Amino acid sequence: ESYNELMFDLLTDVGVSEQSGDLHVVEDAKGSIQVKGLSNPIASSEEEALHLFFQGDTNRHVAEHALNKGSTRSHCVFTIHIECRSRVESNEKVIFSKMNLVDLAGSERVK
Repeated sequence: ESYNELMFDLLTDVGVSEQSGDLHVVEDAKGSIQVKGLSNPIASSEEEALHLFFQGDTNRHVAEHALNKGSTRSHCVFTIHIECRSRVESNEKVIFSKMNLVDLAGSERVK
């Protein structure tokens, strides 16, 4: 979560209010962009992945304003790395995928 120019880990056991917000975006040796110090939990089922998603969503900064009583006040990126392999074939072909879910603060509109 990016809030007031600070970055917070929404999936750690340490509450957001107890974090310093000093996580930093870095480029690793392979040219991949990472957030240094961010937790990277592994889910082995859809149920575990949904639990992590809802845990992160619950920990976000939220406030009320004229358009929305539960408006998120931060930008948030939830990245899911998916590894798929056959349960039947012994000569396993592994498929790797990556999905980013992004929510930007202040994106409400009046219709």
